[in-house]
Amino acid sequence: MQALPPFIPPQARILLLGSMPSEASLKEGFFYAHPRNRFWPIIGKLSGLTLDTLEQKKAALSALKIGLYDVILSCERQGSLDSAIRAVEPANIQALIQDHPTLKRIVLNGALAKKLFVKYNNDIKLECCFMPSTSPANAQYSFVRLYECYAQVLSCSN
Repeated sequence: MQALPPFIPPQARILLLGSMPSEASLKEGFFYAHPRNRFWPIIGKLSGLTLDTLEQKKAALSALKIGLYDVILSCERQGSLDSAIRAVEPANIQALIQDHPTLKRIVLNGALAKKLFVKYNNDIKLECCFMPSTSPANAQYSFVRLYECYAQVLSCSN
């Protein structure tokens, strides 16, 4: 399976990287589409915007100066769990950063994103923040706890 293309709004300061889009995200054609993923509720609360449509989600990301992409360009996977990912081809994050010089911080969403980013991108000099997954599979973190974590690293994008 192939990753989604990156979404990098003009003047993006933060690049938020997941591992690989879920089946729901691949079907919808945009990131974090699983209805129980807490990513969009976090972005909605941070931006103060309603996020019912793809256009509203993109507008919120643009307002917060956040771009989205994944550390995996392609892989084999049954279902949507990171634990099922095999045969990883990493995304070229360095080239993406070079193409978007306004990026100043990388935020990694989840343990696999962190592991693969570190494995394939040890030459990247931007500040990196390793965050807990917003996936519904990460039951250790309540929404409030996740929001507090992400608010600290995503609110500084201006």
